[in-house]
Amino acid sequence: TAKIADALERWDAEFLAPSVERRRTLIAQRAAGEIDEADLPRDVLSVLLRNQDNLHLPPHVIRREIAFYLLAGAHTSASAMVRATHHVFEWIAVHPEDTTRMETDRLFVQRCVHETIRLEPSSPVGMRWALSDLTLSDGRHVPAGSKVVIDLMAVNRDTSVFGADAAEFNPHRTLPDGVFPYGLSFGSGMHACIGQDLAGGVLPHAQSDPDEHLHGLVSGAVQALLTHGARPDSDNPPQMSAATKRPYWGTYPVIFFTRR
Repeated sequence: TAKIADALERWDAEFLAPSVERRRTLIAQRAAGEIDEADLPRDVLSVLLRNQDNLHLPPHVIRREIAFYLLAGAHTSASAMVRATHHVFEWIAVHPEDTTRMETDRLFVQRCVHETIRLEPSSPVGMRWALSDLTLSDGRHVPAGSKVVIDLMAVNRDTSVFGADAAEFNPHRTLPDGVFPYGLSFGSGMHACIGQDLAGGVLPHAQSDPDEHLHGLVSGAVQALLTHGARPDSDNPPQMSAATKRPYWGTYPVIFFTRR
């Protein structure tokens, strides 16, 4: 905790404080009509600063939110990219008929990303605190103030929902109506992770235009690797990280094969 607090202070002084000062100046210039709306940075920090009074956001809350957004946005997206790429490599080794589709159909790659996030959520559990007494659908009672821990790994692999092969990677999986392809990995409702759309992309529908659809950052990154000929380095296999008990890759070497 002390190390985190110290790091936050140093990050605040070196990066956040100058960023806040620059944006406050621009926001004041916009209010005075000296610059246009398009001249303001389109980022989370600017939105928070412009609504600080309306949302009653003290400086320490803004610092916490920006630090978390920076960490979570980079860490979770990078992890999802490596995991999805790994699953894709394994899939096309067994299903070579999908190789071309992986390289040309980003909607299909997005399905691979969603399937990866279902199997391997960034956090294995979700936690909520009950604000009032409630009774779950199975009859269990949850008193107000209780901490409810949701086992996302178990929920996302529920065979009654995702089928008998729920524990396996299958981008061709057929889902029941109303079931998210990524399970509950992003949470739900007003507390759903912002990465649901930014990293995972908007859920496609029958009329989705591939050229206009928001596929998500991870799908674009995975497909870019594939179209540039990325394949696992057979002489240097990937290794899981020894620094955590969670299933994160520590290294994942790839080789880029030139197309002729």
